[in-house]
Amino acid sequence: METQESALTMALMTEPARVKICRALLQAGEEGLPASDLAQLAGLPIKRAGHLFEEMLQANVVTLAIRDRRVCYVLKARLAVTEALGYIDASGLAD
Repeated sequence: METQESALTMALMTEPARVKICRALLQAGEEGLPASDLAQLAGLPIKRAGHLFEEMLQANVVTLAIRDRRVCYVLKARLAVTEALGYIDASGLAD
């Protein structure tokens, strides 16, 4: 596993909500999802989710896009996330 995937795998494993957010963003594709939808899917209050989104932005995992006048998060590191989630799933570490 590459360094980026290793770091991402560890980050995902330490916060199950990140796994849920990444899975949702993989499914959403290039359209992404609004923060409120992602927070709800992850079962987090928007303030806590905002902290995770900021971390993911700084790590260059997601980017922001405007869709229908809404700010949406779009998965930027699709390959790294797919590989990290694959590793987590194969290892039986997923929730």
